[in-house]
Amino acid sequence: MDPSELDTLRQQLDNKGWQLRFPKALEEEFQRDYAQRYRTHLQLAMLLGCLALLACGVVDPFWQAPVAGTLWTIRLIVIAPMLGLLLLSRTSLGERHMQLFASLGGCLAVGGLVGLSVSSLEPFNHYYSSAITLVMLVVFVLSRMQFVWGLAAAIIMLLTLNVGLLGFSSASFMLLVINNFVLMASAVFSLVGTFLIERSLRQNYLQSRLLAFQNTDLEESNLRLQYLTAIDGLTQIANRRSLDGNLSTEWQRAMRKREPIGIVMIDVDHFKLFNDTYGHQAGDECLRGVAGALKDFARRPGDLAARYGGEEFVLVLTNATAQQAQLVAERVRDKIVELAIPHQRSSHGNVTASFGVASVVPGAQHSGPEALLLAADQALYRAKESGRNRVIVATVGSESQAVA
Repeated sequence: MDPSELDTLRQQLDNKGWQLRFPKALEEEFQRDYAQRYRTHLQLAMLLGCLALLACGVVDPFWQAPVAGTLWTIRLIVIAPMLGLLLLSRTSLGERHMQLFASLGGCLAVGGLVGLSVSSLEPFNHYYSSAITLVMLVVFVLSRMQFVWGLAAAIIMLLTLNVGLLGFSSASFMLLVINNFVLMASAVFSLVGTFLIERSLRQNYLQSRLLAFQNTDLEESNLRLQYLTAIDGLTQIANRRSLDGNLSTEWQRAMRKREPIGIVMIDVDHFKLFNDTYGHQAGDECLRGVAGALKDFARRPGDLAARYGGEEFVLVLTNATAQQAQLVAERVRDKIVELAIPHQRSSHGNVTASFGVASVVPGAQHSGPEALLLAADQALYRAKESGRNRVIVATVGSESQAVA
């Protein structure tokens, strides 16, 4: 997350959420999240509205037989577009315009109730007009309508009620006042609830975003810590701790699969003389160059290039016989020579390295990977005793063999 975005989240939390609007980019993300989370609420509200209108129509033939046909016509006229909105709400269009769909659905339901009220007989017309308060509660609260859309919908509902009562009924002035008072009171309470719900949802959204950032930051910190504890700071290859863990794991795997595991130990020749001649900075650059050459040969899963300590390195080679490990060691030796790092106190004129190679198929008769490391170390000692810049191979339990 961008630090500026983090500052924006904190600033929005500091204002206590009374302003129901975020900066443009954050607002767009909030609206997408809002629609994904609460689209089912909208669909449920619309479905309940359609079912309620249909259920009330069941008793019309018994209670209001003279106008039952008219009432059913009004119901079908209202329910048809509501079902259309319900189907559209399941599409991407419905997700992008969820608030509009909720507002239209609520206004259609209120319009239908006003139509039913002005077309019904006494006293059933009052039941339909008073049912508008229930519609408001369902639409505003259950569908998770946002405050601004709820305010617009409430105004349209109020206008719809007055147009219906003034233009299509003979309602008295007192009845008109009572209906308006009930509707406005319902709207006020519903809108207050809508405002508080939206405010809470916005606060929760900001807090969840901050928590996600903190979790991401924690994960990155853990990864950095793991990296620092596993990687040698100077050479940027695995350190001794990583080597021990990797070698133990690969030893067990090789034992299960009955496959050989190879070890190549490398020691930079006359490194103390190189340091004394060129200084520690040059020595560090030399070790980094050798490490870079070495890690090019640890590409397979399970292979590992590691700094063993000082100027010593280790290459772990999975499923590698002594001969295969020897070939890799020779290629590494050539690569180091190709670096052409000047070393005037070496008989070769450049930096070289000595190599000890060992390989074994782990079994019950072996004490563990330490024996393999010891064999490679002994082979490395013989390489240095034999004139350096060479590879000597020693399979565990056998005599070492010099390779020119």
